[in-house]
Amino acid sequence: MSRLIALARDSRLAFGLTVALGFIAGLFTIAQAWLFARSVDRAFLGGEGLATLERILALLAGVILIRAALAWGAEISAKSIATRVKNDLRARLLAHLDALGPAYTASAETGSISTALVEGIEALDAYYSQYLPQLLIAAIVPLTILVFVFPLDWLSGLVLVLTAPLIPVFMILIGKGAEALTRRQYDTLSRLSAHFLDSLQGLTTLKLFGRSRDHAARVAEMSDRFRDVTLSVLRITFLSALALELLATISTAVIAVEVGLRLLYGKLLFEQALFLLVIAPEFYIPMRMLGLRFHAGMAGVSAAKRIFEILDTPLPAENPVAVPASEREQPPE
Repeated sequence: MSRLIALARDSRLAFGLTVALGFIAGLFTIAQAWLFARSVDRAFLGGEGLATLERILALLAGVILIRAALAWGAEISAKSIATRVKNDLRARLLAHLDALGPAYTASAETGSISTALVEGIEALDAYYSQYLPQLLIAAIVPLTILVFVFPLDWLSGLVLVLTAPLIPVFMILIGKGAEALTRRQYDTLSRLSAHFLDSLQGLTTLKLFGRSRDHAARVAEMSDRFRDVTLSVLRITFLSALALELLATISTAVIAVEVGLRLLYGKLLFEQALFLLVIAPEFYIPMRMLGLRFHAGMAGVSAAKRIFEILDTPLPAENPVAVPASEREQPPE
């Protein structure tokens, strides 16, 4: 994974811009929750009309639009990182294969090489455009929300602090099994691609010897195996999403209960209580998004292993040691 991060060094500016836009979007999320709670409090409890609320509603609409623009900008910036890394890595891989020469491509499976060049490099798109930026955003935005929540209500902040680590723990536990299945899926895809491409190249020979039907059955068997592995990965992905959603929902419900009880007994103002209820789901969203994008990131890591195996293959010697004429084998007379 360190080698994958090193590939993004040339895109440090775009990566920093992506994280910065995500952080600023988090600040506008807090502002949106506060403006919403303020407008509801003034409208329903303060009895103010639309004329007096025009300014705060205009600010709320502006914050929502700016937040959407920041999210769009972060996505564009992240896509530019992935595009640049993929183009550079594909160029390096093609240059290295050209330097290895036909001796390597003839000995290796052509389908495996083509899979690394196409599907393998494309699998890195989600790693750089989704997983890697979300990794930092999931660490920064919740901490920023806590900075605003704790001075307002220390009890709700304590609930957030105690429940937040549960999501990464479950993500890691489920992710270990997902990583193994994702690696198995990519290996199965590589073998299927290699087998299918080799079959196409030798189709004439198979037809001449009457072995085409047996070979077609073999391709169908490998396709079924790839389908089963893919469904296993999807099963783990949905299980992970369910676990993360369940944890976030239960944690939000705990905050709703303790805030509602203290609001009922007059220990908390309505505006503060509504702000806490609105901001609580936003606190868990970055970590939930990280859990969802974790599987896409693991697919990129599995693909990168094969790509780095090719890049680490030593080049053939350009200047082989010449054998003296006296030591050469003489042809029989």
